[in-house]
Amino acid sequence: MHRKVIWGFIVIVFVAGVAYLGLSTSKTLATTDAGKITQEEYYDKVKSSSAGKQVFAQMVIDKVLEKHYGSQVSKSDVTNAYTTAKAQYGDSFATMLTQSGLTDTQYKESLREKLVMNAAVKANYKISKDKLNDAYNNYVPETTISLITAKDQDTAQQAIDALNNGTSWDDVYKQYSSKNTQVNKSGQLPAFDSTNTTVDSEIRKAAFNQDTGSYSSSPVKPSSGSNYYVVRTDKMASKPAESKVEQKLKDKLTNDFLSDSNNATEIQKIVGKILRKDDVSIKDSDLKNSLSGYLTAGV
Repeated sequence: MHRKVIWGFIVIVFVAGVAYLGLSTSKTLATTDAGKITQEEYYDKVKSSSAGKQVFAQMVIDKVLEKHYGSQVSKSDVTNAYTTAKAQYGDSFATMLTQSGLTDTQYKESLREKLVMNAAVKANYKISKDKLNDAYNNYVPETTISLITAKDQDTAQQAIDALNNGTSWDDVYKQYSSKNTQVNKSGQLPAFDSTNTTVDSEIRKAAFNQDTGSYSSSPVKPSSGSNYYVVRTDKMASKPAESKVEQKLKDKLTNDFLSDSNNATEIQKIVGKILRKDDVSIKDSDLKNSLSGYLTAGV
């Protein structure tokens, strides 16, 4: 997540910089005994650099995808993604933003760009019947769990020890759990299934691989954030027919496709196809090849 967040921030800074430079390319940015540095010199240097070309390419992609798929991402979608990330990072969320050099607004903008990209790929990714059948075979139905959100591993282990010694879940929750806005007063989450992408993957794994009424035998470390969890599986619904969850399965397969770094070339082909349909043409000679990897992908 950090890489995507920081990339989004770089785009924001670069856009702001280009807009600023456009006001007056003759303005002096610095003076030295060796001479001065002008806005024009700085702009030419940045746009001809590898990093500058990458940022420019991302700006074009974001603009085109926003035009075609931006309407599929609502404010509530961004808010939900932000709230989920904040809950999973817990007390370390503010530190993550500071280390990444981001404000809340900039972080939300990077989340929106990711969601729009996801919408674009989902609209153009074809799923075979075999993949769909395999996904159904591995599907876990609606499951309700409770979480004890501990500030560190030792606290989570203390909570498990207390449960092992016969202390009730509610009492252990009150004593050891940190505040978590995603859960109710006893730590219970709304029901979710294996297609869910908002509940951390490690929490889902713990919940799906233990019997109803059981809790994790060791602290659960999520894939992001500094908290540790004790996961109790409260109940699991019966598995529905494949037709009832087909769309969920397709969404899950698409999300898996997007998150797998091995699919970077295929994703590039999808984005390239969208760019070609939008007749993207680079006018600046220094930047003309910045999108060649996309515009020629799959051709």
